Amino acid sequence: MTQTPDSPEEEAREIGRRQSLLREVNERIDALAQGFGLEDELTILCECASDQCSERITMTEAEYKSLRRIPTHFAVLPGHEIPEVERIVEKNGRYVVVEKFGESAIAAIKLDPRRGG
Repeated sequence: MTQTPDSPEEEAREIGRRQSLLREVNERIDALAQGFGLEDELTILCECASDQCSERITMTEAEYKSLRRIPTHFAVLPGHEIPEVERIVEKNGRYVVVEKFGESAIAAIKLDPRRGG
């Protein structure tokens, strides 16, 4: 059971944590795909903050690597963005890239598996 956040800042941090968990799952999907030589096209989980979403996004390995260069960027399906904690920075016909800001961005940066910290 999920606790209700006490403040907008806590809610933003929780959104950043949920999306970071999905990013970590997608990092494992990417690693497995590379291990099996399946890097040309990658199917990842939508990295939106909804705990009800189980939709998939297909992207190239180059698109995925570009997405992962910035720890505050996440791939979500169109309409899955949350304007209170993120802004759209890129669109294509399959997904949008959102950039976290505020407390949500801080959580995403802290939990970035590529951070090396």
